[in-house]
Amino acid sequence: MSFTIGLRFYRVSIRKKGGSDALPMGSGCEPCDFIDYANDFVHRKTEPTVVVGASRTWFFEPLDTNSIRVVHGYINYGTHGFESKLKDVKTRRQKYKREATDLEEIPLYFQIWSPSSSDHALMAFQSFQGRSCINHIRVAMTQDFQERFPGFVISFRIIAASGAILGEAPVKALTFIKPKQSSDRFDRVLGRPTEELEYELTVRARKRGGMISRYKDLSAIVSQADGGFVEFDGREFEGVKADVAIGKKRRTVGVFGSGSDAGLIDVSDSVTRDKSGHPTLQSILSEVDELMEEFYGSVKT
Repeated sequence: MSFTIGLRFYRVSIRKKGGSDALPMGSGCEPCDFIDYANDFVHRKTEPTVVVGASRTWFFEPLDTNSIRVVHGYINYGTHGFESKLKDVKTRRQKYKREATDLEEIPLYFQIWSPSSSDHALMAFQSFQGRSCINHIRVAMTQDFQERFPGFVISFRIIAASGAILGEAPVKALTFIKPKQSSDRFDRVLGRPTEELEYELTVRARKRGGMISRYKDLSAIVSQADGGFVEFDGREFEGVKADVAIGKKRRTVGVFGSGSDAGLIDVSDSVTRDKSGHPTLQSILSEVDELMEEFYGSVKT
């Protein structure tokens, strides 16, 4: 089974309340050197934070680094509040019954990089099988920053969802996910329910080295339909992923209509997993570092 491992990158900026200009974030800058604040925030959040009303907990597990102006490690993200049966994947025999009070905790890699002479920092957050606590972290950091520095605000912008960042990147393929009413069609053909099927339509550039379009021109090919769907060739789909050339590699990026996957970069086939099924630190770190360099080169001006 292929476990989907994604990375979402944010450009982080600081500005004065009521202002529009991003402020420098290095040493001696007002209101703070952002990397010092980020390091302090992470180390103050090493005990579980309970998300009220959401049956969720999270806390940081910072790791040492040899890189300058980098804070990184794991966010341990826990879920509870529901029962489930845990079975052996081969024998299908039940091994354990999960109770509503049991906390399931997974490690999600994060990295914060704040170059010394820049008006923005970059943040990377990992997701695992669609599970992510990014929004909880963003809310907590935004509130904490405003409490520490009342005259300033911090903002986050998803990088890979921005045409301004990936605008000229060539799109090699588009994959449309779960067409509207497709299950009914399959049920009629196969004569049985098809809930477990994942139906996708992929369109690829015909020639080697060719492309479908530039990333910034996708809206001319794919249009947003009502109800959160996207429309292509007269049919509606739940979402679409783009196979985009970023740097020297081709990456899969969630785009229009893909909900929580919008701006998510799929690195499932690029990382090495340990026996737990989670990516090894070195392999996920390598992907993050490479993409950080690519994105910083695109947004530094």
